[in-house]
Amino acid sequence: MTTNKNISEFRSDTFTMPDEAMRKVIYEAEVGNSGYGEDPSVNELEETIATYFGSDEAIFLPSATMAGQIAIAVWARPGDMVLLEKYGHSYYFETGAMSAIAGAQAHLLDAERGILSPDDIAERIVHPENPYARTALIVLENTSNFGGGTIYPQATLDTIFLLATDEKLPVHVDGARIWNALAANSDSDPKKLIHSDGSMSVCFSKGLGAPMGAALIGSADFIQEARRVQLMLGGAMRQVGFMAAAALYSFQNNRKRLTEDHDNALFLAESLEDIEGIEIDLEGVQTNMVYIDVIEGVAKASSLVSQLDAAGIRTLNVGSRIRFVASMLVNRSDCERAVEVFRELTGSN
Repeated sequence: MTTNKNISEFRSDTFTMPDEAMRKVIYEAEVGNSGYGEDPSVNELEETIATYFGSDEAIFLPSATMAGQIAIAVWARPGDMVLLEKYGHSYYFETGAMSAIAGAQAHLLDAERGILSPDDIAERIVHPENPYARTALIVLENTSNFGGGTIYPQATLDTIFLLATDEKLPVHVDGARIWNALAANSDSDPKKLIHSDGSMSVCFSKGLGAPMGAALIGSADFIQEARRVQLMLGGAMRQVGFMAAAALYSFQNNRKRLTEDHDNALFLAESLEDIEGIEIDLEGVQTNMVYIDVIEGVAKASSLVSQLDAAGIRTLNVGSRIRFVASMLVNRSDCERAVEVFRELTGSN
């Protein structure tokens, strides 16, 4: 729940706060100089996450955005093309960082609910022997934010990873919300969610509730180069074990509760889908997000978001869409209240 009982925070799972147990872990964390590899809490986190995903190493970083952009800078040279979904976070929400930092250009693909098709990827790969800009990297976002919190099916991942290996291309998985994908399928093997010749970034400050931090995962050679780019970007940190301890706590204690968020998101979607003037893709509500398409367009969506906010229901306006994100900040009663207010505003009671 949010601190203010009159506010229900559905804008993003990035608003989550450390609970008392996490604050205690932060206070008691053993720390050192992370820039010299001497912070025991950072080292423990990096080793734990690398082992969990079956990779050689991991590096703790301030944010998932930095982690993803470091990965692109390692894999791509200036002028290279990065294949990714047209609303992929690395391109659409990160202020042109890949061109500014790596000098790479985005090669954008359409996707169904944010999930790229292996056939479409295969068709768009430009080989190194081609005299034009070459494809250097494939980026997948799992779960897909703009796709609605959608999950890559394992069979689709397997096919894309095999294709990439055959084409001698790395795949970077933007796994900022990979924890939601894993929570939604208890049989999922985390080691199969990362390309053996690629990399993955994960985030601790969204649904898991840590105050900051992400990890970039890959081979020893990849991480060695990633640390060089980290220094280039000013991302070297010192006594950051306080935050690494929070991230480790979130990984160890807060993953199982993510299914509560998924249940609340589905409750919201099913409770609102019959309202005239909006559309909700129920099949796309697979984790903790609900996107509501407002048929009248941008102005109406913006007006509804303002009215919801005035009533204490905070949502995100994304063009003609309204986004609800379920997290530990809201419980079922918050969701029921949000449904009631939304119905009142649209005259659907």
